[in-house]
Amino acid sequence: LGRKNYLFAGSHEAAQRAAMIYSFFATCKKHEVNPLKWLKYTLENIMSINHKNLKDLYPQNYKRKLQESNM
Repeated sequence: LGRKNYLFAGSHEAAQRAAMIYSFFATCKKHEVNPLKWLKYTLENIMSINHKNLKDLYPQNYKRKLQESNM
């Protein structure tokens, strides 16, 4: 399904960006993370995070952070 959708992305770069977003949303689904909440959190915090800690914004790490804050 994805391959056919990428034909209509407009350019090769746009298709790559779409594939990246689909991958993040698939990761959210795999780790049972709400994609909208994750994306909002990521966009709010991406400018203030150290580039060495960028992995902290990944969906699987976001879920871990939520679990730690609820304890």
